[in-house]
Amino acid sequence: PQTKKPQATGAMVVLHVKKTDELQFLFETPVVTPVDDTVGELVEIWNLQIQIRRLLDSMEDLAKYGPAKLPAKQGIDTYQTDDYGNLINDKVPKGPHYCMDPTGRRTGEAPEPKLAEVILKQVSDAKKVVNAKEHVGRNQKVTRQYFEECLDCLRGAVTIAFPEGLPEYDDVRTTIEGNWEIDSRTQEVIDGGAELWWAGKMMEQGLDKKLSDYLGKNDKTKIVCKLQKKGSGAPQREPIIDEQTQKEMMAFYHKKQEEMKKLQEDEDDTHLNSQWANPSSLKGSLQGTSSIKYR
Repeated sequence: PQTKKPQATGAMVVLHVKKTDELQFLFETPVVTPVDDTVGELVEIWNLQIQIRRLLDSMEDLAKYGPAKLPAKQGIDTYQTDDYGNLINDKVPKGPHYCMDPTGRRTGEAPEPKLAEVILKQVSDAKKVVNAKEHVGRNQKVTRQYFEECLDCLRGAVTIAFPEGLPEYDDVRTTIEGNWEIDSRTQEVIDGGAELWWAGKMMEQGLDKKLSDYLGKNDKTKIVCKLQKKGSGAPQREPIIDEQTQKEMMAFYHKKQEEMKKLQEDEDDTHLNSQWANPSSLKGSLQGTSSIKYR
């Protein structure tokens, strides 16, 4: 039998899931939601963010330089050779919108400008969708559907520009299909299970636990929590002050240091040894003894 999702009630909790400034989001859910369901939903959102970010880089190149070359044929077109090592770049036919890929990974056969603009427009919109720092700053909650719709728009733009489809080895196609290779852009993808941590404790799964068992049933609760791969251990705690506040504090500290330095300079009394500061200088000049020095 299918498990019924809890009905939304007045008691909601906002989860601020944060790893870095670029990988974070706000998620709102009823406080009676089972921990298992919450973790599953958070993992979907987490991975969709990473998938879309990786896709954007490849789609910009697709709009400029066309589909990918065969891995064995990759190389800068200027130095393209045949099987015998002879330069053949000037003999290879090129389309009307050819633009050489400086990395040598794509054919250079870009789509016509109007279709390329369709791709770049969706890429621009998608960058706003995955702008995590701005969303959190505006207190905007996100859902899985929000990112799925973004991914569908990107997929549609690729289909419009390349109705015949992309090669199976093209980075754009593999990323859309979720078959990409793990690299520096996708190393934070969570598969094989996840853990949700809050206040130094892991929210247990598989025990019919609900969020309310950890957070209480208070209305409008908001917490900062950590989502990470299963078996990674306790995550690092959030700093007491954020990066911006720390910068402001350091600037204030240095400003105070400069002010104290100026005050110390103003309190310097070495000028009292100067002739003009001698209270008896007028008397000495009248008596003609100002030039007399005593040893």
